[in-house]
This record gives sequence, C-alpha cells and structure tokens, in this order.
Amino acid sequence: MEIRGRQYTAAQGIVTHTGAGTPVAVIAGVTGKTLHLNYISISFSDMPTATRTGKLTDGTGGTAFWHQELAANNTSQSHTLDFGEFGLTLTEGNGLFVETDNADFDLTVAALGYYK
Repeated sequence: MEIRGRQYTAAQGIVTHTGAGTPVAVIAGVTGKTLHLNYISISFSDMPTATRTGKLTDGTGGTAFWHQELAANNTSQSHTLDFGEFGLTLTEGNGLFVETDNADFDLTVAALGYYK
C-alpha cells in the first residue's frame, strides 16, 4: 500500500464473532509495528433476543473505539467506518479485535489497513 509515496505492508481481515466475552482478532498486531485502519465494515448477522452490545477494541482487552448497543428483535444493521487514506492509528503492537457480550449475538467485521 502506498501512502505519501512510501510503501507499507497492507493488512486485512474478516471474522464473525459468535461467542460471548473472549475478544477475537480481526487483524493481528505485529511487535514493533503500528496498525493503521482505513476501512471497517460491521454487520449484525444474527438478531439478539435481548439488548446486546458489540465493540471493536485496540488490542485484546484494549480501549473500545467503536461500541454499539442493539435492542432486542431489532432489524439487521450494518455500519461502515472510513478513516481515510492515513487511517485510524492503533497502539503500537496492538491489533484490531471484536467482542460481543452474549453468545446469541453474531457480529461480522471486515477491515482493511496497513502496518507502519
């Protein structure tokens, strides 16, 4: 990936999180590198029977930079996060993780970015 005339290693990932509690990596972190996220697509693939939350975090157990609560029996939703050419900068060495609060809530996340 080229940014300002320099080449960087592209990073991409897609995952469906179907369990509660344990964060799942969408894009793994790399020691000594910083992940910059350009584009994230999020969809709720299974509607909950009660109010549920999903979030994207900077590393496992890290800071949630996207947090969404969905009411019971709500219609399907999807979100697109576009951070532009330079991207959203995560903490050095950290990756992008997705987490849900209950097993009956499926969240699918696709992300594109680069390591610098």
